[in-house]
Amino acid sequence: MNHFLWLPLLLAGGTVLAQDKPAPAAAPSSEPLPISEPAAVTLTAPAVTPVAVPEAASEPAPPVPAAEAPSVPAPPPQRVPPVAPLQLETAGRWAGDFNAGFSLSAGNTDGHSLNFSLDSTYTRPEDKLSLFANYLERRTRSETNGVVTTGITDLQWRLGSRYDRNLSETEFGFVGAEFSHDRVLDLDLRSVLSTGLGWHLVKERDDLWDVYAGLSWREDYYAGDGVEVDGAVRQRYSTGETLFGEESTHELARGTRFKQRFVLYPGLLLGKGNRATLDAGLQVDLNQTLSLSVKLQGRYDSLAQAPAEKYDLYLITGLSVKFGR
Repeated sequence: MNHFLWLPLLLAGGTVLAQDKPAPAAAPSSEPLPISEPAAVTLTAPAVTPVAVPEAASEPAPPVPAAEAPSVPAPPPQRVPPVAPLQLETAGRWAGDFNAGFSLSAGNTDGHSLNFSLDSTYTRPEDKLSLFANYLERRTRSETNGVVTTGITDLQWRLGSRYDRNLSETEFGFVGAEFSHDRVLDLDLRSVLSTGLGWHLVKERDDLWDVYAGLSWREDYYAGDGVEVDGAVRQRYSTGETLFGEESTHELARGTRFKQRFVLYPGLLLGKGNRATLDAGLQVDLNQTLSLSVKLQGRYDSLAQAPAEKYDLYLITGLSVKFGR
């Protein structure tokens, strides 16, 4: 091959290799490089969240002394009375008195008498139950020519009950039962059942006044051979009666009370007789438990025959024991 053909190829390859080599570093110049003015840079402060810092508690300022005023004593606390529970007001309660009396006589005729009485009520706002009882006994002892005689000159008792039921503020209905014994009248037992209507004329705390009327059934049992009643000797006598009554309680003064009851029993038919009863009493309190009492009891029976009297009247004094007031 001709060597002259290889010469251009070698020159071309050297040129290419010379281009691929890095350029030699330039020699440092002795002249100082120009320094350009620095650009202005704006600095922005970052956003800061405020933090609440508690303030230090400051000491309270010392109180300023005020002008001294004259000291006034505080009034004592008023004591409010306790209010009774409602159930105690609506619930029933007993109230009444028990009376006892005694008398003694000595001399030509020795004797003594005893009397007891009970009068009580159980009261509620809508009704009332009344109970009453009386007992009277008289005994005598006499001596004639050395002969001593003792005996009961009088013995009688009476007890009964009545139930009242309010129908309105002023009206009430009632039923009652009464039993009695009277030695002087030879009455072994008298039973009376009654019913009727009544009216509250006065209904205050210290004053009560009722009137009533109705019908009753009476049945008598007599001792021994009987008693003459309505023109015939009878051991048993029954009849129907009407009744008209009134009763009241009054507070005359503090600790002084007056109570009375009067009932008239006319016969339903002519010739059947009339009866009446009266009970009245005055009580004066001695203390919270005891009171002095004076009672008047009267009885009337138009059918009573001699030697018995148609009228019977007793005045009884004694001490009473109160309860439930």
